[in-house]
Amino acid sequence: MSGYLTPARRQVYCLSRFMKKDFRQAVAEDVLLADGAMGTLLVSRGASPDQAKSPLNVSDPEAVRDVHEDYRDAGARIVTTNTWDANRVKLAAHEWADSLEKINREGVRLAREAAAGEMVFVAGSIGPLGALVKPYGTLTMMQVREIFQEQARVLLEAEVDLVLLETFGSLLEAAEAVRAVRDLSEQIPILAGMTFLADGRTAFGESADHALSTLAMAGADVVGMNCTLGPQETHDVFSRLPASIAAPLSVMPNAGYPTVVHGRNVYLSSPDYLRGYAEAFVESGAAVIGGCCGTTPEHIRAMARAVSGKKRAAATGRAAVRIEGPALKIGPPVIETSRLKRRLADRNAFVVTGEIEPPRGVDLSAAIEGARLLKAHGADAANVTDNPMARLRMSSIAVAALIQREVGLDAVVQITTRDRNVLGLQSDLLGAAGLGLKALLCLGGDPLKIGDYPQGKQVSEVDVLGLIRMAKGLNAGADLAGNAIGSATQFAIGCAANPAASDLDVELSKLRAKIEAGASFAQTQPVYDAEALERFLACDEAQAIPVLIGLIPLRSLKQTMFFANEVPGIVVPEAVQERMRRAAEKGTEHEKAEGLAIARELAVAIHQVARGVHVMPMGKYKLATEILEAIPLESASSLRTRVSGA
Repeated sequence: MSGYLTPARRQVYCLSRFMKKDFRQAVAEDVLLADGAMGTLLVSRGASPDQAKSPLNVSDPEAVRDVHEDYRDAGARIVTTNTWDANRVKLAAHEWADSLEKINREGVRLAREAAAGEMVFVAGSIGPLGALVKPYGTLTMMQVREIFQEQARVLLEAEVDLVLLETFGSLLEAAEAVRAVRDLSEQIPILAGMTFLADGRTAFGESADHALSTLAMAGADVVGMNCTLGPQETHDVFSRLPASIAAPLSVMPNAGYPTVVHGRNVYLSSPDYLRGYAEAFVESGAAVIGGCCGTTPEHIRAMARAVSGKKRAAATGRAAVRIEGPALKIGPPVIETSRLKRRLADRNAFVVTGEIEPPRGVDLSAAIEGARLLKAHGADAANVTDNPMARLRMSSIAVAALIQREVGLDAVVQITTRDRNVLGLQSDLLGAAGLGLKALLCLGGDPLKIGDYPQGKQVSEVDVLGLIRMAKGLNAGADLAGNAIGSATQFAIGCAANPAASDLDVELSKLRAKIEAGASFAQTQPVYDAEALERFLACDEAQAIPVLIGLIPLRSLKQTMFFANEVPGIVVPEAVQERMRRAAEKGTEHEKAEGLAIARELAVAIHQVARGVHVMPMGKYKLATEILEAIPLESASSLRTRVSGA
């Protein structure tokens, strides 16, 4: 019985709810003190920093209840449920998705028990989904709304006093969360908080005043900021917010920036330091003041001395006009010096690229020699892989830059979303541009479970479309947050395509989306079926941009059957399989010779119908040159004219 309200405590709880001011009335008149951090406090008390915190509502309810009671005793008038990460996306990552309803209900119960008999509001916490929304991620707006409503519905049924949307970095996602909750209830108060950088913008470039005004228009009763920044920088941003925002404001800073001590984050701001800024937030007209990461009951107790019993002040410390960001400054255009980009732009050119594998260690000799062979046999660029098959290799950017410097051959650098978040991706793209690289191939990357580090954590914070848009933005002179980068990058942006896809309509729709996102050329999976290739190339999407047809020479019957039966997206016609079977009966050398003959025939066929070829010799660079030697020297345009007129 200790885990539930007794009838007597239930009666006191219901009476306290009746006696409390309506939340909307309270924030219109008073300054309300919210509680502080939940996650970092639980970690400081022994919880694993790597685990989701909301499942502790079920696995260790006493620890969660203690946090609520400590904040209540410190003077908090808003107690926040331990449900920030209790949505389906985040719980699924920790294998708790099946317990979503129980985790959220228990979270509300524990907070309500702590609030029983007190003039305390229970706020049902909902955080961001942990996955990006289109166009940068895979989630559709319909999916976003469904996921938010699934969690919000449980919190509302458990009778929270308000819903707290906190720590959102994307205005698109935050506004959809507000609308999702508002669709479920017109009555429930909503406090919507976003996280901003020191320049007053979100990670996606939205200004604080625009973001908060948008949330108010979407249906939030209180809007504000939490997390990321410490008290001083938070106050700097808060004090610049215009008085015209049509909602009371909340502010919940971190306890400064963390430092790592014995493997754990430690926040340095003292309780007295937070109290001083709490006074400043009261003077600036804040309606709700609390704490985020690193704050503790001691911080809230100190802040209570500055907040408790205070009436809301007029927003005299805030700006009365909208703060506009600086105009975007784009550097002067750069004279194009990339042979590959000129060839891609020439519809009469047949473009040839060859794949280079970075070394497992630091010896680059094989990669450099392979690039020299490709250049000597007419290749326009070397295409450098990015940890293919999820196996550790030297940086594709470093290898590509060294090939350009040592060999004088243009390089296409493969970039995958698998291993990098949005910060790392943009940093690497800028690094590639700074090293003189002019072409990218944007990929998702092979799954980690098939590689050297199956226990590693796959990032994939954005999908391929998001990466392409990111590169396109850098080409326009701005990063993802809208900040000017000076001289714009000059990337030719490549994407993948599969002419032999089982559902060609779906594949073409994906290619169309990549082109719309900013892809300027495509490179395909290896093709062994000339008829399937011609069908693909006849489609509008395949004619909209240059398409380089992938070609992997077959080396053995075993490899042929592996491609045909185990590798998704590769189709090996029965006729090709039979040729390799007959060759295998004669011995290994015959297999290799027949595989080369097939590759040379395919190269000629590709030359007749396509804009280019991408040879993937899997480290056998001499083999690549033997394939390229089969391509006729006459121009691709004359061949295509002759074929189309026949």
